[in-house]
Amino acid sequence: MIRDKREIRTRFMQKARETVKEALKSRDMVLSGVARSIEELDKTINQLTERFESWYQVYFPELKLEDRQKYVQVAVFLDREKIDTAGLAKLVGQKKADEINNLAKRTLGAKLNEKDIMELKKLGERILALYELREEYQKYEEEIAKEVAPNISEIAGPEIAAKLIAHTGSLEKLAKMPASTVQVLGAEKALFKHLRNRKIAPPKHGIIFQYPNINNMPKEIRGKIARALANKIAIAAKADAFTKNYIADKLKEDLMKRIEEVKIKKKK
Repeated sequence: MIRDKREIRTRFMQKARETVKEALKSRDMVLSGVARSIEELDKTINQLTERFESWYQVYFPELKLEDRQKYVQVAVFLDREKIDTAGLAKLVGQKKADEINNLAKRTLGAKLNEKDIMELKKLGERILALYELREEYQKYEEEIAKEVAPNISEIAGPEIAAKLIAHTGSLEKLAKMPASTVQVLGAEKALFKHLRNRKIAPPKHGIIFQYPNINNMPKEIRGKIARALANKIAIAAKADAFTKNYIADKLKEDLMKRIEEVKIKKKK
């Protein structure tokens, strides 16, 4: 009787593990889908914004804004012939609004008819809608990444966690990779070039280059920080995929210490 109960319990636990594993796989797929959708949105937004800017410059070539989303917002809002400076100031600040107002008065841009301007602004509105969709998807991506890979998300950020999982195909596949592979995920083309020609330096980082403590650092120490981060991600991925233990706080603490060590050595 006792043996039967143990067997039933063992079977039940095995079934529960399989159910959890399958559920996580499905969430992996959702996360990968969202991450890839964001990548496609970025490409579409960039292409359409470039097209919009080149078109709008025919009308108002003097308008210059570094923030491309802000550029589209201003272009959609703006009436070159009758500028609402107060409304414009809410978008770009009073100083920039006054500057745009002065530029509009002496613009060398073409005088478009009402239909042309309407169609131009219609494109701008569609682009802004894509920006909004991207923001919504990014929040959604963050939620799922924290659910599927809480350790990686805490150490490297939800966006990097999502991109790594999407790139490899699943959290389990990522968890089985050594740190050296994790470090260069996303830089396969550069790695293949190095393998074909050893005179070409190997890549020091791939997707993880987006980590602030890598891309904001001097080039000569990025490789060391990338190795340290990849090592922690590899450990975190195993915890997220297999043990389900939350170990991110300790891993993050160790990572920050290592980054500080690298920075101090650089100063010497």
